[in-house]
Amino acid sequence: MSLSSATIDRSRDFAKQLLRTPLLLYKLGWAPALNWMPLMILTTRGRKSGLARHVVVEYRRHGSKYYIVSGWGADTDWYRNIQADNRVTVQHGEHIAAARAQPVEDRAEALRALYMFSRNSWIYERLFARMSSAQAADLNTLAEVVDEFTVLRLEATGDEPELPAVELYSEQVRQVALFAVVVIGLRLLLAVLRSGGKRRDVDA
Repeated sequence: MSLSSATIDRSRDFAKQLLRTPLLLYKLGWAPALNWMPLMILTTRGRKSGLARHVVVEYRRHGSKYYIVSGWGADTDWYRNIQADNRVTVQHGEHIAAARAQPVEDRAEALRALYMFSRNSWIYERLFARMSSAQAADLNTLAEVVDEFTVLRLEATGDEPELPAVELYSEQVRQVALFAVVVIGLRLLLAVLRSGGKRRDVDA
């Protein structure tokens, strides 16, 4: 394995672990605290195991439709799961719904979805440029490389979800986590207060 490919693999692994953080918060029962973020838990059925598989994805909404982009193209496990069975469960905060996931094949629709991601975030402008052969990620250049992206559309079905939402940790685990957060928060507050006191002493 070359150095460059090893670096890419490490970056991918780090990104995957980072993206799992909201999933842990959901399991701790803190989903309402994430309502302000455009992140959802997408639950697919494992194509081999048949078990529910949860993944955190960022989305953009257009009317009743949700759009997501696979950062690693068609090679991700959750995308392959959808190819085998497109019935999914989506969870955003306390909202849970059954949906159907479909790859976006219409170029204009895919471009509109990509633009919704990039128009308010310079991060996506750089990310989309790295994910494609485009030199930049403005509307004109994205139109030229839109076929290089894996864009999916999620539409609620109105049915009861067949796949379960994220299962909460035990009550004991959640209490321990809450206690730890409170302790850390108090320590940070004390550190800030002490730092402010030292600055006043120096200024005096």
